[in-house]
Amino acid sequence: METTEGVDGVLLALGGYSRYQIFHFCLMLLCDLSASFQLLDMVFIGKSVPHHCAAPPDGTNFTIDGIDLPPSSNITYYQCSIGVIHTTDNNSKLQTLPCIYGMQYTERKDVSFVSEFDLVCDRQALSDLPQTLLILGQALGALILPYFSDRFGRKPVHVLSHSILLVIGISIAFSPNYLVFAILRLLIGVVQQGIVLTYATYASEMFPTRYRRVICLFGGIMLTCSSIFMTGIGYLMRFESWRYLQLAYTASALHVIVQFLFMDESFRWLMRNGKYQLALKNIKKAIRMSKADRELVLEAFNKVVEESTDIPGHGLRENGDSSGAKTKRLSLLDIFKRKRLALNTFIIWFMWCTAAMTFFGLFFTSTSLSGDPHLNVFLNALMGLPTAIIFWGIIDRVAGHTTSAFITTFSLLGIIGAEGAFSVCFFYTPELYPTNVRNVALGSASVAARTGGMIAPFSRLMIKHIPWGPGAIFSIFCLVSAFLVIWLPETREKQLPQTMADLKLLYPKRERKAAKVGELKPL
Repeated sequence: METTEGVDGVLLALGGYSRYQIFHFCLMLLCDLSASFQLLDMVFIGKSVPHHCAAPPDGTNFTIDGIDLPPSSNITYYQCSIGVIHTTDNNSKLQTLPCIYGMQYTERKDVSFVSEFDLVCDRQALSDLPQTLLILGQALGALILPYFSDRFGRKPVHVLSHSILLVIGISIAFSPNYLVFAILRLLIGVVQQGIVLTYATYASEMFPTRYRRVICLFGGIMLTCSSIFMTGIGYLMRFESWRYLQLAYTASALHVIVQFLFMDESFRWLMRNGKYQLALKNIKKAIRMSKADRELVLEAFNKVVEESTDIPGHGLRENGDSSGAKTKRLSLLDIFKRKRLALNTFIIWFMWCTAAMTFFGLFFTSTSLSGDPHLNVFLNALMGLPTAIIFWGIIDRVAGHTTSAFITTFSLLGIIGAEGAFSVCFFYTPELYPTNVRNVALGSASVAARTGGMIAPFSRLMIKHIPWGPGAIFSIFCLVSAFLVIWLPETREKQLPQTMADLKLLYPKRERKAAKVGELKPL
């Protein structure tokens, strides 16, 4: 049976964080821009524009049912209604009318899709619906695409999803009406998950155990930088049409061309699925790029092949193939056949739901605060930097699940902790599952997150009526999550499991004596 030590041994022989590994990590890291832009750009392309009911066109009188109002009538144009005071014989009568002449906006109408499609007043709920549909699309993508990623590889799913996101992002900018816009937002949510989930899995599989904490640091920093860049672009184009702004955000997805040309498949996935010929080709490329010890790396590589084929001294045949390799296909159902793993999964789902609801809820309500909305979003994004640094500083000194509890509770302090909680979830979840079900498990957790994410946009509506409501809900969920984290296993200094049998390494010896990994009881 293949062991995680052997796979990590090859990566360590390359240098652990060799030029090859860093290059491919950077290729994936830059996809954070396109994924984050499409996920969060609603705060700018869908910003609220001050408005009031429009007056009659120039040169025409105000009429009701075809009858012109007398000059003595007093007309007031409110935000969502028109007040008409009729005065006759010293008597006044107030009549309230809808905006029969449409809306008048304080800015150019196409500065936001909300104003262009008149999603105000009784149609206000429709302004948040596209973001909810995007998150629903994320749930669908997280449910479907990880299977293909575990079955056919990380690179094909990632590159294809990224390419489709580029096409849909451009199409959104040319949406002729609200219905088309909403449907395209749903579709872009599907492929956005194909990018994000494969990125998280690929990055964790690219490095050996001792360096995975560092990649989470840079992942958190890149997420913060994505939000900052998005705010900067939004500010520079604040007077332009939302369609041009959408095209500017989508342009970042052109990075997929570089990924298609230069990115290799995940080495760990290739080894686990018996793709030794391609793995050997990539390893030789890595040796040349990293200037690593060829003999040392190939020795470690052949050792992994021997362990995979269960044939001592078998090694790799000249043609790069090995007929002795056996790969068992796993599914989400295999997770629930093991009681302890199923318990862990339910806790992970709740954590993801809480992290998503808190992060997006705070992010989307930031534009409702007083002051310039661009500055508010920028300051919220900037708070992600100390979170990433704090996480990096304590993760190797404190148990991983303890860090999760700390960061989740820290979410009570606002966007600083909320972004950290999301980073911890992305970092910690892949460490709990074997290679051939890792992306499916991560996808199922992302589906759970979308439940909270679909609720989050409506916090903007709730805060107008119950200012303390969103904060109270977020706080309760964060405290429950922090309590549940103590039931999860510790992954610090433990290598990624390759098979279901490797999961026993995540549990203390006293638990392993009590039951096999497939029969572990909750603590």
